[in-house]
Amino acid sequence: MLAPHKTGETTADFTGKRVLLAEDNALNAEIAVELLQSIGLKVDWAEDGQKAVEMFEKSAPGSCFAVFMDMQMPVMDGVEATRRIRASDRPDHDVPIFAMTANTFANDRRKCREAGMDGYIAKPINIKDIATTLNNGGNVPEAPGEEAPDGRDA
Repeated sequence: MLAPHKTGETTADFTGKRVLLAEDNALNAEIAVELLQSIGLKVDWAEDGQKAVEMFEKSAPGSCFAVFMDMQMPVMDGVEATRRIRASDRPDHDVPIFAMTANTFANDRRKCREAGMDGYIAKPINIKDIATTLNNGGNVPEAPGEEAPDGRDA
């Protein structure tokens, strides 16, 4: 479930930047689109990972500011979709990709990092977490005792 944002929680403005949202649940997608648009983003919605990969590949290189990827979707999950985007020959295959999921266990965060995701937003999402993630460039959080991507302990 996604949480609506309260007016005034953030002043972030990403006006006109295009993002790709991969979310199989139509209600969650509708709420996420509203939240993303509220900070000025233009949103393209894919209802599964395969469609997200196809939409990314068909977009003009550099036109996608970020990708918000649900982890559990039919056809292709978010981890596999991320791997395919990262393996692409496109010059923008390093586009920021952020997981959006209720799965918050250390193993899930590890899978996000290993697939090449830049960040992790736990559901229910809110506008403050989205803006903070975009402003800070992600950094998938680790659980206590879990090794960070740079080799240090979290």
